[in-house]
Amino acid sequence: MTEHHTPPTVRPQLPQREEHDVRSFFDNAVEGMFRKSRTGTFLLVNPALSKIFGYPSPGAMLRQFPEDRHSILLDAPRFLEMLEQLKSHGNISNFELQFRRKDGRLIWGLINARAVYTTKGSIRYYEGTLVDITQRKESEFQRAFIEEQLRQSQKLEAVSILAGGMAADFGTLLQPILGNTEEALRNIPENHTVRRNLNEVLGAANRAKALMYQFLTISRQREGDKRPVAITPFITETLDDLRPLLPMEVELREDLSAHPDTVLADPVQIRQVLENLMSNAIRAVGETGTISVSLRNVELDERTAAFRADLSPGHYIRLTVQDSGCGMTEQIATRIFEPFFTTESNSGAQGLGLSVAHGIARAHDGGITVLSEPELGSTFCLYLPSHAREVDQSQPLAPAPRLGSERILVVDGDPRELRKWRGLLAPLGYRIDTISGSVEALRVFMESPATFDLIVTAFAMQQMNGLELARTVRGIHPDVKVALCRDAADPVTLDLARESGICCFARKPMDSQAMLHLLEIALDTKQE
Repeated sequence: MTEHHTPPTVRPQLPQREEHDVRSFFDNAVEGMFRKSRTGTFLLVNPALSKIFGYPSPGAMLRQFPEDRHSILLDAPRFLEMLEQLKSHGNISNFELQFRRKDGRLIWGLINARAVYTTKGSIRYYEGTLVDITQRKESEFQRAFIEEQLRQSQKLEAVSILAGGMAADFGTLLQPILGNTEEALRNIPENHTVRRNLNEVLGAANRAKALMYQFLTISRQREGDKRPVAITPFITETLDDLRPLLPMEVELREDLSAHPDTVLADPVQIRQVLENLMSNAIRAVGETGTISVSLRNVELDERTAAFRADLSPGHYIRLTVQDSGCGMTEQIATRIFEPFFTTESNSGAQGLGLSVAHGIARAHDGGITVLSEPELGSTFCLYLPSHAREVDQSQPLAPAPRLGSERILVVDGDPRELRKWRGLLAPLGYRIDTISGSVEALRVFMESPATFDLIVTAFAMQQMNGLELARTVRGIHPDVKVALCRDAADPVTLDLARESGICCFARKPMDSQAMLHLLEIALDTKQE
């Protein structure tokens, strides 16, 4: 019997076509594909993967990656976690990992991979895919950031409503205290023993009233005196006034190059914002470091405006105060504009400076943002809408200051105010004495009363207020002129000032122009 053998089916060139198809699929895949050894060396990479990592070709990536590995892998613990999952489970799905490309740009990759085993059960190599999800991660971050900004905006809005209610209650409670105390002071003799107690009550009530005004500012119920102003000159002037307050080893850098620089604003309130931001920066840098102040024109579209304190799209003037100080954590930075929030332990309620600054910015249809990292410093940005109508700068900003040789005594409990007066008047030829206490000022005056031409005094002082000091020095030397500087909350009326012998008075805070104006009026006014 003859045995017949069926010849095997012949498929000519099929393995070559399959190999070609597989190679084409590997080379033309949109996703990055790879094969890696157990030690982490790439065995195969496709063009898509080499492009994702910034290499010109798969061959270049295979040659250069061993040397570039440490710079490309950003999160070594996370990478080791991925390897542990591969070893223990044999595969990973949708594992997100951040890398640094060859050109230094950061990217996010979504990895799916499996372990391929030998017939003996040991791992032969790993293979898988990597997809560039950088754009998706950035969109997620942007969405989360905008949502957090919205939450912060809503929280601060709730705080402002609460502050407005508190201010209204404060005003109701303080009115009878202030009125009755002032009436009592007018009706009792100068040497009465109760007078000192009443002055302390009046001082405390005035401080509470000042706090009430700060709450009104936070709640944006104090609009201020807005007018079109060129912001650069009074920013420069404010920085000149603040420069003497800087420690010797702190450098102040200025770059005020915004043009046009016109905003619709209350200059006094904007000065208050800058002073608060500078005070914060000075505390942050300590005894050594740098503070940079810049002014720029910026345009915010709908996307960028959402990232900046919930602003509307449009043209803005951006005032930036950047310091090289201690910086803040993200948790602290999100609360920095809350009233009385402080980063200093055992310091109690630190005040309302940044809360007031935030309220002023929002009242001007602007906003404040903060970026900070521990040990890397902080950057505060104040955004104010640009005003279409420019200020006429063909005229000088102010007349030439009055020169003189008169002797002037300045009395104020705030050492910063004393430094401002001394720095302003001494170069103009005036002989100036600056004293922080009213009793000490009275002692210096009594040593040679006839040598003083003018006394400039604040109202709020501990031992005797400015009106009492004026009455006392005028009793000693009737020809001396006395000017009074008062805060908005001080209970000083025109009648009270005249009764005390005040020749003129001005409202704090004052810039250099206002101080020179007060000086000119006081020295050129006949004392009644």
